[in-house]
Amino acid sequence: MRKITKIAVLASCLISGCGGSSKTTTPVSENNTNGPSLCAAQTIPDGAACVGVDGRQNLIFGDINKEYKGLIITLHGAPGYMAKVAGIFDANMLEEKGYLVISPNGNGSAWQWDSSTDANIGDDSNYIANLIDYAHANYTVEGDKARIFGYSAGGFMAYTLACHIPEKLSGVVALAGQFRGDFNACSTQTPVAIHHLHSPSDKDVPMSGREYGKIASVDATLTHWLKINGCEDQFVQAADPAVTATSTGTSTLAWQGCVSPVVLSKLDGVAHESDYLSDALYEIYQSSMALEN
Repeated sequence: MRKITKIAVLASCLISGCGGSSKTTTPVSENNTNGPSLCAAQTIPDGAACVGVDGRQNLIFGDINKEYKGLIITLHGAPGYMAKVAGIFDANMLEEKGYLVISPNGNGSAWQWDSSTDANIGDDSNYIANLIDYAHANYTVEGDKARIFGYSAGGFMAYTLACHIPEKLSGVVALAGQFRGDFNACSTQTPVAIHHLHSPSDKDVPMSGREYGKIASVDATLTHWLKINGCEDQFVQAADPAVTATSTGTSTLAWQGCVSPVVLSKLDGVAHESDYLSDALYEIYQSSMALEN
């Protein structure tokens, strides 16, 4: 059971510690006589199909004959791969809960995504927008939006999407990856539900940010969306489960009065590369993302 405490404090102090589709689509199965079928040179995990959309391959966890309550797109890190992030969030579990899940392949660059937000909408933002349209045109999915679940560099891209195509998003879950780029270029006033999960122990992508790559702090990232989402300075604090076998727990802060939720979950003693417990992650972000059991 969650232990909940109401606290009033300035947000800036608390976060860091004080329709039809014309897209070209092709089912893909790279046959390998010496091993399993591949998708973008990666083994296709159980429960997934490989589908090409506009020349880029994607893992899709879903069935065209089923009805889904929503669309979830998982974005991998750098280096990273589709099946890894699908495993972190357990795409099969999400599909069983009634959500269509798509895990697209990155662009092959060092960062894997056009995730340094500037005034121009990059190719990856356009691609994800088209992928959302593809999913709704080819599967039976409620609504016309998507939730974006990003890990590490996929988290960077998730925030870029919240800047560039917020009208297509109903929520963002960012695990160990914050905003990257220029906040002045993220001038959107369209609220998107935000749930950020990060550990103060993360040395690869520190919560304080990093000059290399223009990675903002978690503090600055959430302060930006607290303003966009019209949140008050007050928040509710809750004790949530540990997201790894060695972590001692999670402390979650949910700001009040928001048009769309803004939530921070601090993961105790969790390294950037960890064996995350997907069911614990789900329990933590389920409410903010308005997901059903």
